[in-house]
Parts: sequence; structure tokens; C-alpha cells
Amino acid sequence: MTEKVELRLTDAKLPGERVLYGVLAFRIGGVRTTMIGGAAGLAGAAGAATMAVVTSRGRAAAPDAPLQLPGRTIIALTDQRLLVFSVGGVIVGKPGKILHSFTLDQVAWVGEPELAPGAAQALRVQIGIAGVGVLAFEHPRLQVTEGRNMIKRLVRELPQSPTD
Repeated sequence: MTEKVELRLTDAKLPGERVLYGVLAFRIGGVRTTMIGGAAGLAGAAGAATMAVVTSRGRAAAPDAPLQLPGRTIIALTDQRLLVFSVGGVIVGKPGKILHSFTLDQVAWVGEPELAPGAAQALRVQIGIAGVGVLAFEHPRLQVTEGRNMIKRLVRELPQSPTD
């Protein structure tokens, strides 16, 4: 998927920007809904506020408001931005329209990823975006490892504040 993100960003890249990851994601509860067809509980902003924090860089706090996402997205990490794409393509998913673009200095915190067990296993992630809200999504079973690696890399890529 990283290569597809790279191709999609050809004209929208920042100077010197490198794509590090591109991973399929669903809004919270979307994996269960898709895999099982049942209704899933939605983790709202209250869940984000109570999550264990992996990192907080001393920047402005993110509002508790969850960002609206379609059912399926592609989350991409570059060395300069965190991007959310719609999913294009009828049969094979590929990055469509850029829905959100956040520079890494806008990331206020990254919640500890939570693995939801069961047949509809998913890695749930919540990221606070300063002045914007909470970006909450989950990676399906086959993308759990890649999703976990992307979040670890995001934490490493975050700019250091003077208090770190």
C-alpha cells in the first residue's frame, strides 16, 4: 500500500517528503461490522481521554471531538505528515481523495494501541490532533502488524518539544 500512497501523492508531496507507511483502516467498530455483520460498539471521545498515553509532546491539547471518517480509509505516514485517504478502486483498494492532512507537529498525543480479540480482531488506535480532535480508527487482522509498526514509527517521528 505504501507504493500506492507514493503514486497517489505524486503532485501533492511536500518538498523532500518520503512516504513511510500506508495501511488500510476502518472507523472504530468497522472491522467487526464488516467481518461479522453485527453492530459494534463505538469508542467515542471519552475512550480517547481515558486511554493510556504513549506520548504527549507538551503541545496544545486535542479537543475530545472525534473526527468523522468513512467506513474504510487508508492511513498514511510520511516523514512530515499523517494523512487520511478515502479508499478508491472498486476491486482493489487504493488511496483516493485526501480527507485529512496533519503535519507531525499537530499530533498532540498518541494513545496506546489496543488489540480487540476475537474473529474480528482489530488494532484500535486513537491520535489526538491539536486544535482539531481525535483521529480514531482500527486496522483489520491482516494489517495489525503493519499498523502497530506505523504507530511506533509515528511516535519516533514526532518533533521533540523542549520539555522532552
